[in-house]
Amino acid sequence: MRRRDTTERIVGAVTDTLDRPQLLVLGRRDHAGRLHVIGRTVPLRPYVSRSVGERLSPAGDRHP
Repeated sequence: MRRRDTTERIVGAVTDTLDRPQLLVLGRRDHAGRLHVIGRTVPLRPYVSRSVGERLSPAGDRHP
């Protein structure tokens, strides 16, 4: 039996551009709502970079 646990993560930052990110810096919120960095990805392959880039948008004024 294989087991796979999942959890929600927030893309807190990217390297390169939002259209074609090279790396993603990932975070999650604690019980108080504060965002904490928990890791980063390996360099993204070009097709993954394009796919992720299509789903990203700028953080806006409420970004911590």
